[in-house]
Amino acid sequence: MTVENARPDAAPFPSTSTRKSRRPGCGVLLAGVVAAAWWSAPSASLAAGSAPLSEPPPVSSSASDPEPSATGGRPGKAGSSGASVPYDLSLNAGKGGGDLEDFLRSVSRMETLKDEPPATLEGLRQRLDVDLERFREALRSRGYYAGTVEGAIRPPERSGQNAAVTVRVVPGPRYTLSRVILEPAGGADGKGGGDAVPGSLACGPEASGLKTGEPAEASPVLAGNRKIETALKEAGYPFAEVVDRKAVVDHDTKTMEVTYVVRPGPLATFGTLGVSGNREVDSGFFQKMRPWETGAPYDERQVQTFRKRLSETRLLATIELGPVPPVDGEGRVPIDLKVTEALPRTLSGGLSWATDSGFGATGRWEHRNLFGSGELLRLNIVAGYIEQTGSVFFRKPYFMSPRQNLTGTFSFGRKEYEAYSGYESSAGLGIERTFLDHWRLSAGFLFDMGHLTWPEYGDKKSFNHILVGAPVQFARDDTDNLLDPTTGTRLSFLVTPYSGKVENDDTSFLSMAVSGSGYLSFFDKRLVVAGRARVASITGAGLSRIPPNRRLYAGGGGSVRGFGFQMIGPLGPSGDPIGGRSAVDGGVEFRIKITDTIGVVPFIEAGAVGEDSFPSFQETVRVGTGLGVRYYTDFGPVRVDFGVPVNRRREDDRWQIYVSLGQAF
Repeated sequence: MTVENARPDAAPFPSTSTRKSRRPGCGVLLAGVVAAAWWSAPSASLAAGSAPLSEPPPVSSSASDPEPSATGGRPGKAGSSGASVPYDLSLNAGKGGGDLEDFLRSVSRMETLKDEPPATLEGLRQRLDVDLERFREALRSRGYYAGTVEGAIRPPERSGQNAAVTVRVVPGPRYTLSRVILEPAGGADGKGGGDAVPGSLACGPEASGLKTGEPAEASPVLAGNRKIETALKEAGYPFAEVVDRKAVVDHDTKTMEVTYVVRPGPLATFGTLGVSGNREVDSGFFQKMRPWETGAPYDERQVQTFRKRLSETRLLATIELGPVPPVDGEGRVPIDLKVTEALPRTLSGGLSWATDSGFGATGRWEHRNLFGSGELLRLNIVAGYIEQTGSVFFRKPYFMSPRQNLTGTFSFGRKEYEAYSGYESSAGLGIERTFLDHWRLSAGFLFDMGHLTWPEYGDKKSFNHILVGAPVQFARDDTDNLLDPTTGTRLSFLVTPYSGKVENDDTSFLSMAVSGSGYLSFFDKRLVVAGRARVASITGAGLSRIPPNRRLYAGGGGSVRGFGFQMIGPLGPSGDPIGGRSAVDGGVEFRIKITDTIGVVPFIEAGAVGEDSFPSFQETVRVGTGLGVRYYTDFGPVRVDFGVPVNRRREDDRWQIYVSLGQAF
């Protein structure tokens, strides 16, 4: 049985030649009166030797090249005379297949630098020598320890002809993992910890993520260090570390045995949280945010949850967080938090334009630390052709519970929609609570007042209304970006009972809406397929006793593009939309990136609005389609969409254009 050890201080992945390499030599190839030199690079098998586990380093096209130049100039470049030795590379990975060949080409200097040929034939030979060693290293990183790599150069036979470089790789059998061992480090760790390896499942060999019988590849073995340390830290050992790793290759059985030398350190519980670096944010706010109780078993996952919460506040520019040795006599480890505060205020604005709603401008000012504990105050202004409104939003985080916020809203404005016009205001107070990572439950009260004019039986009349509502919403959002999502889903279930007066008549009704969107990315996010859907209903009152700002509509840039704003559904005698008590709409679009900054988006959407409380699907479904262009910036995509109605009515325009920031949904 042939066994070799892999030492942690040698070259990447076990490799020692088992046969002597041929020295570079010259032969003579005769073809008529033409003679050409043939040079063969050294060949070596990949038997195991002393080496650590590693992946071959990536190739940089700007890396320095040791090859001599024709005139003694900078290495790797042709001399002033322009002389160089261009070449063609032929790489044959044998039974390793196309995947192995692609991998070898990805680490090849000859492949990466082929547009920068060396100045001399000797430089080409040096470049090949470097590649052959990289290929051997690459084979070892994929578990091939008995392979061979040979290379040869055929010089050009006439002027203008490229040199021919041939590399032949015989990978041989792929070695597998036979055993994974966790071994205690000898001696104490200097941080108050012993050297015994805990016997819990979280800290067994399976914590490495390796399984016997799998290929003996470098990446999973290297990743085992981090996985074992993470498992120990999640099991209560804050200073656990893998101090050594040994790999033993058995050539008779074509297997590898991996041993991780572990120093777990002391078992600990959470101690006090120390905070430093903060000036405007109260230290007590950070204490509220920590997800653990003092004295609870240490768990690295809780520390990372705390880090995420800190980052989400947008109050901090830098965060340094972690346990600090030593563990005290009661087994508690202090947690240290060092922060640098970010600017708490933001002023922003934006512009939009659409053929159905004209120009619009928005402005926003927000303060994210109003009273020193992460309180958010946001002021919004909308100034447009059909809408002029102002609104205030306030949120008090960690209100009576770490996962609970207090929210307040107020808005006032004037709207000139085709469906209605006039003044309206609203105020709300509520509680929102997060749970199960991405879910949010919110409930509260809403006061809605207005003096609006809208079509009623053919005539436009003005009415006053006052309503009290109690909205309850379940929402889920696990998308990766607010303005440009590429993966994940968004779901919302909203139910709001209303009661009040419309002019002098009492009214009560229930509004319900279910909506969602989903995003799938392909080809490294060069293609994103996005879809959305909405179903909404109002029951309990006739249409005349529902104020127009609480009715249901469809059509426009955020609904069915190609149709005018709110224009899908019943129309009055003058062609103005009157809204409905049920609505269904949805769509799909394909976001295709042509370059890193330019994209095109074909889309198709459809919707229907009815006067009945529940969708009867007897209403005509209006379909819009079109094409959009996206310009991607650091803060979000700029959107320009051109939409046309497929089954337009006489009242509908032939096309619509929408310009705004962010995706349509």
